[in-house]
Amino acid sequence: MLAISASGKAAACELTILTSYPSSFYKPFIDLFNEQRGITDVCVQNKNTIGLIAHMRESRRPVPDIVWASSPVAFELLDQQGALARFPEKAQSPSDRVGITVDAPNGSRFGFALSTVGVMYRADAVSLPTSMEIADLAAPEYVGMVGMSSPSRSGTTHLFVENLLQQYGWQEGWALLSQIGGNLATVTARSFGVRDGVARGRFAYGIGIDFLAQAQLPSGEGLSFHSFTPGWYFPASVAVTGLGASNALSLEFVDFLRSRDAQELLLEPQIRRIPIDPGLWKKIGFSPLNYKPAHRLDLKLAAARIAVVNALFDDMVTHRLLEIQKLWGSLRRLESTPVIAQSDSMRPLLESVRDALEVVPVAAFMANEQSFERVFSDSVPLENTVAGRLRVQDSWSNDFSQRFKSARELIARMDSFQSHLDTGAFE
Repeated sequence: MLAISASGKAAACELTILTSYPSSFYKPFIDLFNEQRGITDVCVQNKNTIGLIAHMRESRRPVPDIVWASSPVAFELLDQQGALARFPEKAQSPSDRVGITVDAPNGSRFGFALSTVGVMYRADAVSLPTSMEIADLAAPEYVGMVGMSSPSRSGTTHLFVENLLQQYGWQEGWALLSQIGGNLATVTARSFGVRDGVARGRFAYGIGIDFLAQAQLPSGEGLSFHSFTPGWYFPASVAVTGLGASNALSLEFVDFLRSRDAQELLLEPQIRRIPIDPGLWKKIGFSPLNYKPAHRLDLKLAAARIAVVNALFDDMVTHRLLEIQKLWGSLRRLESTPVIAQSDSMRPLLESVRDALEVVPVAAFMANEQSFERVFSDSVPLENTVAGRLRVQDSWSNDFSQRFKSARELIARMDSFQSHLDTGAFE
C-alpha cells in the first residue's frame, strides 16, 4: 500500500497516476518515462472508469496528479466537477487531424491516442459483413452469439451505449439496446472479459474497443476487429488534477505521452493503438479521410446522464438477462408464425409485447435533468441521496417487472391460441 501524506498525496511518489488501463498497457510507458526523466517513483493505481470517477468524486486517497483513461465522458464529468486543472494554451486544433477533436478546447484533457468502438471476433471461426451498423447486432442471426460488458463497469461500454442513444434517439435507442440484450450470451463484469470470452470461444462476437481486440494476446495472437459503420473516433486522454497542477512532472507526463517516442510505442504489437501523430498513420494504414461519423457525440449530455443511463441498462438488461433472452426468443418465434402474425386478434398482442420489452420508465427530458442525475451521484452526501435513490430504483424495477410480466402473459395467450388452432379446437 502506498504511504500517504497529510495532504492525501502518496508521500513516496514523485508522480501519482490514476488510470483505467491495465499494467500490460501502462507499464511500457511508465518505464520509458522513468528512463527519460531519470526517476523511479511513479506510482500507478488501476481502477475501471466508473471506479476512477468515484475515486475522484469522493476525494479518495491517494489523490492523483494524473488521470489517464479512454472515455472522454469521464473527463467531461470530472471537469464539470472542478476536479481537473485547465491549460487552454496547450489545446491543439482539430483542423490538424481532419476534424477529429483530440483535446478539450478548455485544456482540461489532452488526447494521446484515437480509439473506435465496434465488434471483435476470431477470423478463423466466424466472419462479418463488410459494412456493419450497430443496429445489425439486433438481428435474429446473432442470438446467443454476442458478449458485452456492463456500462456501469466499463467506460468504453458506456460510450457505446451513449453513442447508440444519441445516434438513434432516446426511445428508438433503448428499443435497440433491448433487442441487442435479447441476443447477448453474457454481460461481463469488465471489458477485458469480452475479449477473453471471444478468444476462448465462449461467444463469437464481442462489443468493445479496437485496441483491446487488436493488442497481442499472451499466445501471440490478436483478435480481428470491425468498427461500426459509419465509423466514429474518440480520443483516449490524459488530464492533470487540481493537486497535480503544482507538480511539474504532471505536464511533463502529458507532453511525454504526445511525444514521438511515446506515440511510436503505441504501435507495438502488445499495445496497438492509433497515435494522434498524423506522421505515424501511414504505418498502420489509418486514414481519417474515411472517417464519416453519423454525428458528433455530445459529451456534456453524456456526462449529465451517465448514472441514469448505466442504471437503466443494468435494470433492463444486466440483472434480467435470462428473462429478456427468453422473452425476445418467444416474441421472434411468434412473429414468424403465420397464424399469429396474420391474425387480426393476435397482431395487437405482438405489438404490446414488443412495447413492453422496448420502453424504459424514464423520458429523455428526465434523464437529461441534472437534478435527476444528482440522485445517483456519489458526489453528494449519502444521507441526502440514499432514500431518493432507492425510491427511484424501486420504481424502475417495479416498472420493468410489470412490463415483463405482462409480456409473459401475452405470450402465453398467443401460445394458447396457436395450440388450439393446431388441435382444431376452434373448428
